[in-house]
Amino acid sequence: MKFLHCILFTCLISAMQAQNHLDIINITYTNTPSNDFEISKAQTSVEERALELTFPIVINDKTVLLTGVYGNKTSLKLDAETTEVDLNILSVNFGVNKIFNDKWSGTFMIIPKIASDKIGFDNEDFQLGALALFTNTKRKTLKYKYGIFANTENYGIIIVPIIGLYYLSKNEKFEANLNLPITVDINYKIFKKGSIGMGFEGLGTTYNLKRPMYNNKQLYVAKTSNEICSYFQWKFSKSVYLNSKIGYAIGRDYEVYDANDKIDLAMSSFYFGDHRTQLNEDFKDGMFFKFELLYRVHL
Repeated sequence: MKFLHCILFTCLISAMQAQNHLDIINITYTNTPSNDFEISKAQTSVEERALELTFPIVINDKTVLLTGVYGNKTSLKLDAETTEVDLNILSVNFGVNKIFNDKWSGTFMIIPKIASDKIGFDNEDFQLGALALFTNTKRKTLKYKYGIFANTENYGIIIVPIIGLYYLSKNEKFEANLNLPITVDINYKIFKKGSIGMGFEGLGTTYNLKRPMYNNKQLYVAKTSNEICSYFQWKFSKSVYLNSKIGYAIGRDYEVYDANDKIDLAMSSFYFGDHRTQLNEDFKDGMFFKFELLYRVHL
């Protein structure tokens, strides 16, 4: 069963008030060894660069506006016989975090984005996402999260229910941040400036494809990937962190479809009315290496 979710949602989860910090700047670089295509003898690497900037604006002690920008470029071959292509995402994020009372708060986001191999302002490049996430605070170190995310992908609408948990141990060494079925981040502080952890990210998005392929049809790319990793986090200062990750991508696909090949509805990892015909050849799952440089403020 494929696990397709919007990559922007994964990025925004780190900005929610359910945890005790906010990453203002996130610079990410990911690379993989050469991956074999499933049928032919050709190979491709997957190289990804991403930048996320978050700008919180405090209105009062109960209301914070959340704004930001996100950019991502992924370079790879989509088929054994094609040349490398760049898949790009550019988005701006608008939202608000509202504290209702001592127990409940909510975060509401609108996420317009452009996703294409060539950034432009065509209708086919544009997508619109929305997020509502509610946080129930049991105590400062234990919070539950409930929400829903929706996005207009190239194949149709996807809706993702979310249930999550944030927990920090009494000695503040063990931390768990779960946003199921999107992300899992569990870490343990082994000394003052160093932590080890493990994580999961169910990544997915779609891109409009403008380059001519397959008799010059109008196309789109549907990316799926389930990434499991272990990592080491080094704290350079109170606000600057570096994560070094090594992991394995399961069910990683960059599937090419005709632009008119749609589904009825996607509900998390379930696809209703999915009779699409994939046009390209998949490559195999494999390892990846990721580095994240964070500038973090503590709430």
